[in-house]
Amino acid sequence: MEVKTGDFVLPGDFLATAEEFVPGEGAYEENGNIYSSTVGMVLVDIRTKKISVFPKTKTPPTLKIGDIVIGRVEEVRDQFLTVSIAALVGNENRELPPPRLALIHISKVQAGFVKDLSKLFKPGDIIKAKVLNAQPELIQLTTIGRELGVLVAFCSRCRSPLDREGNKLRCPSCGSVETRKLSVHYRQEVAK
Repeated sequence: MEVKTGDFVLPGDFLATAEEFVPGEGAYEENGNIYSSTVGMVLVDIRTKKISVFPKTKTPPTLKIGDIVIGRVEEVRDQFLTVSIAALVGNENRELPPPRLALIHISKVQAGFVKDLSKLFKPGDIIKAKVLNAQPELIQLTTIGRELGVLVAFCSRCRSPLDREGNKLRCPSCGSVETRKLSVHYRQEVAK
């Protein structure tokens, strides 16, 4: 089988014989044959008689200050909540590599004084937040702003998704009424 420019190859795949070509980047010669040393796309240069393989990997996204993320509230404490980040918004809502745990301090939840975080967030809520600190050992987020906050909330009693009624949330199953720090996009944007 003849390999041509644009073919996708894996490490160890046969590319050509050493009589036809010389190995370029991402290729090596062994026993008179040229093989791929990486996952990628083949480039055959007829003029120089060189065959190369260029990596075809999408590097996972990295968090930067100002990025918007989607996550799930894992734990609500007195002064902070722990969020498991699911995806980076934009660029196809790409999944992030570990670590994916972040904190939101009570002072970064909404403008103004917050007395009780448990009235604004519950474990299991899906939220949209902005990155304040992207250091892997301490990722910090904020939900200050109309776009940021809870996207999907679940009833504290029966775990049914809550419906928005103005600034309150009502459970269609058991009738429970709850409050959250809601995003203006509540139940419109949901993490994949």
